[in-house]
Amino acid sequence: MPGSYVIATEILPPGQTTTIFDWAPIPQFGFPFWILISIFFIGCTIFVVHYWYKRSGRLNSVKGWLESLKKMNQYDIQVWIISRVQKLTIECLTTKDNVLSNHDESQIGMWHVNSSMGVIRVGGNPAVVISEDYDQNRDFLTEIAICHACDYANENMYELSQKLDESYKKALDERKIDQSTPNPAQLCVQIDSADSYDRTGRELLKNLNPVGVFIPPYNIFNPNRFRKYFPRGCSGMFFGGELIRDAEKLNVGVVAQGWLEKNILLFIALIVAVVSILVAYYLPLGGR
Repeated sequence: MPGSYVIATEILPPGQTTTIFDWAPIPQFGFPFWILISIFFIGCTIFVVHYWYKRSGRLNSVKGWLESLKKMNQYDIQVWIISRVQKLTIECLTTKDNVLSNHDESQIGMWHVNSSMGVIRVGGNPAVVISEDYDQNRDFLTEIAICHACDYANENMYELSQKLDESYKKALDERKIDQSTPNPAQLCVQIDSADSYDRTGRELLKNLNPVGVFIPPYNIFNPNRFRKYFPRGCSGMFFGGELIRDAEKLNVGVVAQGWLEKNILLFIALIVAVVSILVAYYLPLGGR
């Protein structure tokens, strides 16, 4: 009848009941409780993924250790790189003919592994140490020994000069040497650079330490202490740039082939195959 109302006594079909998950905490919106729970768990998942992504990003500086450990072949090696601002990163570089280079060809820095003793082992994985401003690998023990010997020689240069001169004159008197032998006291010049080390420093240290350089048993390695003995203009970038330039000179007469030139034979074979199929289809050997 018009104006009458029908009151439903059963909202759900027989045998079905509602749970707390179907409850709408905000009736104005009508969202059931299970939607809010789903949104909460999805948000937790996104938060956990973001949290661990940020945490793992802090390990990017040492990712080369794991990368080199996974590869473990002769052409990939773990490398510790010390920057001028003493920032240490661990990378995995390619080594061929004792020359280290980056996997990314846009990075032109290269280093020569000159010292076989300058190899460290981290977690059973061998590695070499390099720096940005030197094109050779770093050798901790050698650098400590040279720095200690040079510093000692510079601090006691006058006394060492007198001692060498006395030993030289004594050897002349005993006729162990002749006048043609140079006096090692003339080598007593301050060692303050790579040039002075090459001119007189190396021979001076040989005369002062004939059986080897003695160093303190406990040392804290300082990567900047040896920088004054680096040859000027011998950075890793400069070394890599020279090698790349020399390689380009060798390839001057070689014409680089384009994509079409490299694949022209494949296209010819494909065209011949398609033509053969069409000929066989439209011109069959036997009648139909």
